[in-house]
Amino acid sequence: MTLPVSIYLDTNVLILFKEVQIPEQEHLAALLAACRISGKIPFTSLLTYSELLVKPLADGNRELIEAYESWLGGDFWLKTVPPSTAVLLTASLIRAQSSKIKLPDAIHLASAIFAGCSVFLSADTGLTDIDEIIHPVRGKLPMTPLKVLRPDAPTLTSLIESLTA
Repeated sequence: MTLPVSIYLDTNVLILFKEVQIPEQEHLAALLAACRISGKIPFTSLLTYSELLVKPLADGNRELIEAYESWLGGDFWLKTVPPSTAVLLTASLIRAQSSKIKLPDAIHLASAIFAGCSVFLSADTGLTDIDEIIHPVRGKLPMTPLKVLRPDAPTLTSLIESLTA
């Protein structure tokens, strides 16, 4: 795998990292460490924090609420992309090109594009690569092609190796 310019973490990846006991959890921790060491801090959207907090708030899970709230502003290990007008307009274009994509997912994909990410790490099997976005009036938008990858052990290992090479 070529060295990723930047990695975007979907909400479900952060939930896997924090809440779910799976074999890939060690790989996710190693990936975040490799990102920090290499200086290629991953991105996510501010929308992620809202999504992360829903279940802990509903369940009254104080530990998770405090953990996720502490992640806000944690630019030392995770950079956040605000849902700007440009991000939201791009999300509309993504949805217009693929009606199967839900608005939150389109916002995440658009956020990754605006952050200049080349890798979008997500457990959502309904998401696919985005090579280009075409506005019906303005034409092709300038962007880095976005490759959607799953957080399985081989993929995470490959990403770690590319960051530490």
